[in-house]
Amino acid sequence: MKTVRFFDTTMRDGEQGIGYLLGTQQKLAILQKLLLLNVAVIELGMVTAAQESRELFEQAVDIAGNQNIAALCRLHKTDIGLTVKALSQFPRSTLNLLCIGSEIHLHKKMGMSVSEAGHLLDNAIAAIRETQYRGNIYAILEDATRGSEALLHEQIQRLIEHGIRDICLADTVGAMTPSSVYTLFSTFIRAYPEVRFSTHFHNDLGLAVANTICAIDAGVHEVQVTLGGVGERCGNAAFEEVVAVLAHCRGYKGQMNAIPTLKDTVDLCRFFYQAVGKEPNPNKPIIGAHAFLTCAGIHQSAILKHPETYEFINPESLGLQRGFHINRLSSQKLKNRNTDC
Repeated sequence: MKTVRFFDTTMRDGEQGIGYLLGTQQKLAILQKLLLLNVAVIELGMVTAAQESRELFEQAVDIAGNQNIAALCRLHKTDIGLTVKALSQFPRSTLNLLCIGSEIHLHKKMGMSVSEAGHLLDNAIAAIRETQYRGNIYAILEDATRGSEALLHEQIQRLIEHGIRDICLADTVGAMTPSSVYTLFSTFIRAYPEVRFSTHFHNDLGLAVANTICAIDAGVHEVQVTLGGVGERCGNAAFEEVVAVLAHCRGYKGQMNAIPTLKDTVDLCRFFYQAVGKEPNPNKPIIGAHAFLTCAGIHQSAILKHPETYEFINPESLGLQRGFHINRLSSQKLKNRNTDC
């Protein structure tokens, strides 16, 4: 049975969602809960010169134990120094190096040529090696899904030459579709069997979870997710939705081991929303207030007989409850009971 590894970036990329900025104590509370879920990697954020950033990593050391803690790091020597210093406090850590994955970012964001970008990456990795950092190094190729194959091959080959084997192809603006995702990841997984590829999908077209599943089908090693799918603009791939697919959908159930369990993930999502003082969108799959609430009479009548008729996940198994909303569309039987639950 294949096990899907989860890289949680709620406290880094997730807090970039409007209204989800997290304070140090909120992050530490969420970290304590995440530790119970057997998540492969937990990204705390970026390490900056700000006192709050340093305090977060210092206080997290006493909580994290042997958990693999990550921090995103730009290709700048100052950032590298701060990040290595913060991560070196942990027994297990990952420096998540933010690399260039598309010509759009290369030319229009960075104002560089391919060779200049190569030198920047070389110098950044040399700077990491000079610190004698003992943790793992990931490379996340930002906007990779809009980059040319030629640029991606050049970047991946350079990373391999530097001994980096964990590489994430990021769909930074949520521009991919599932079939394209499968083709992209299959191509690079076949080309570089020594690399452990991972995913990072944004939800601008509502496809982040679907794209994540297609990448799993293609053979990725690990997926980056956030609780509730929170994140910049329209959010990221939702942790609990990916777990739900792997645990309950045909073709995945019984064939893939999703760690953690769906109930544990749902419980953590509920804790997260309480911590930030928010509620998920009512129509949010799995955790929204309407996820197991029905008003249509045909549905209600069948659910009263056998819930499985209109529920492929039993809400009670997740510590949730089904409900019936009464309006003109509802079952006459429920109307007669005057039930609205």
